Amino acid sequence: MDFSLYTKLSPQLRHNTHCCEFDSSSFIDSDFLNYQILLPQQLQKAVVKRRAEYLAGRLCAKQVLTALNVPCFDIISGSDRAPIWPENIIGSITHTKGIAMAMACPRTDIAGIGIDIEQLMSAKQELELQKQILHPDEYPLFRQLAEQFSHPLTVIFSAKESIFKALYPSVKQFFGFEAAKLIAFNEQQLQFKITQSLSPQVPKDTCVTVFYQCNKSVVLTECEFTILR
Repeated sequence: MDFSLYTKLSPQLRHNTHCCEFDSSSFIDSDFLNYQILLPQQLQKAVVKRRAEYLAGRLCAKQVLTALNVPCFDIISGSDRAPIWPENIIGSITHTKGIAMAMACPRTDIAGIGIDIEQLMSAKQELELQKQILHPDEYPLFRQLAEQFSHPLTVIFSAKESIFKALYPSVKQFFGFEAAKLIAFNEQQLQFKITQSLSPQVPKDTCVTVFYQCNKSVVLTECEFTILR
């Protein structure tokens, strides 16, 4: 399977990033060995698409770690399926159909990074999935967002995925879409408020910013969480 640099998205968080595109239909079993990426046992019998996406995401992560002077580190997944980064690194991985991205930075005052790429939902999905994704109090702002963007639910869904990834290292437990509520937005940012206490580091009413951008096929969202001291 071949990879090429994907340049149609420009991350707004200024951390080390690598984004590639790939064709999962060309995946072969020896690709993991060829790219020196460890294939986890739990994925050895997974469908080709899943293995190809995992490989692409880990390859992007390998590139950002090399840029951070951390070569030859295998990012495995924990029992919670979250990637395990080097102790002094904060990072995030995402993939969707034919696109993968990783972002990472040194562990300083940043507690978590979350990135997410999503294929744009169909108009039918945008209607049918609203109750599953939106907090009841979000609808007025969501309707305002819909006046400016053709796929507002995709944007909100992706943003909440990025929030989950960014907060998870400080929460260490699953939380649903209702835990984050949209409270403001502009052309580049979405502002959310956490609706329940998730941990001592993430109490109720914590405010979180998500950067977002769309092209004709996908949306990219980015979230950085810093614990106030």
